[in-house]
Parts: sequence; C-alpha cells; structure tokens
Amino acid sequence: MSLIDVSRLNEFDEDMVIRFPIRPHTFKKGKVRLMSIDAFEKAIDPSRLSILKLIAFGVSKPSIIGVKLKMPKSTLYRHLSVLMKYGWIERSSNGLVFSAPIYLAYEVESGKPGSLGLRLLNGKGAFIDEKTGFIIINGVRPIQNCLKCPMLRQCTEHVKLLAHEFNVTLRSKTPAEAYIEVLTWVTSKNLARILNSIYLDLSIR
Repeated sequence: MSLIDVSRLNEFDEDMVIRFPIRPHTFKKGKVRLMSIDAFEKAIDPSRLSILKLIAFGVSKPSIIGVKLKMPKSTLYRHLSVLMKYGWIERSSNGLVFSAPIYLAYEVESGKPGSLGLRLLNGKGAFIDEKTGFIIINGVRPIQNCLKCPMLRQCTEHVKLLAHEFNVTLRSKTPAEAYIEVLTWVTSKNLARILNSIYLDLSIR
C-alpha cells in the first residue's frame, strides 16, 4: 500500500491509504456510518476523490467544485449523486459536507437458512481526525508507506490514547490500520448492544 499524494490521484492501485487535510465544519459529528463494500468503494475513483478533497478543504458549493476541477456540470453532478446516494456526503445549510467522521465497511455473510452475519472489515474504512486529516484506507496488505508519513508520530500517539481509552489491544502494524481496528472494535461492541436492546423495521419492496 502507499500513502497517496492528493495531487496525483490518478496514480493509485487498489491497496492504498489516502490522507488530506480537513477543515472544521466540513463534516457531521457524532455518528459512525456503516457501509457495504460496494458503497465504500464508490469513492475510490480519481474524480470522486478529487471532489472529496475539495469538500475537506471547505469548498462546499457544487458550482465552485466544478470550476476548480474544470469538470462539466453533468459529469460533476453524476459523481455527486453517487457520493450522496452511497452515503459519503450530504447537503447541509452550508453546502456539501461529509456525512460522518467515521466510515466503516462491512460484508454480509449468509450461513444456514435463517442465519445472517455482518462482518466489519479492518482493511477498509475512513475517518476524520481534526489534527491528522481525512484518511481513507482501502486494502488488506500492511501499509508500508504509512511508516514514511510525516504525521507518523502524531498518529501513533493519538491512536494509542484511543486504544487505551476503549481498552483495545492493538495488533495492527501501522497507525492507519490501528485507527480502523479500534473504531471497528468499538462499533461492533455498540452495534451488538443496540441490536440486542431494540427492534428494527425493514422496508420490503
């Protein structure tokens, strides 16, 4: 995997970490967004990553995004429609914002008839840390270039504090993977508690 320079978003493979700065008030706080693998990977596209980068920088108006990216209006709105449909961004009174500070990917595992499993994936996810930025992790191999990142020390210290707070024993080799490990563990625990204590209504089409 490699840490991607956001100025070269066309040059990436399927296993990577992307990080770019984040500005305050560009994301909704207080929730974790669970996404299917398909929904998560809708963002792993050069044009959509460029759009997310601008939103992170505080460029929230579609018209300005289109000008900065020199992207035809129809193309821009097609990409925005995908990002909104699959849960990455949403509209607010201030324009486009990220839907949550934490995104975790899951896959559904079908077992015996009447049995269904939901598995959160450590190798795919995204999170917003106001100090280190907006980080997208996509892949399963160890993130070697994470060790070359100038934010390594800051990320390592922060994720250790986070793990200690939630009593999580880290097994990941890099801070980026460790963030997802902690967030996945916490989400799994809370999700299990919620599912055991309330009911769910499903829409049948």
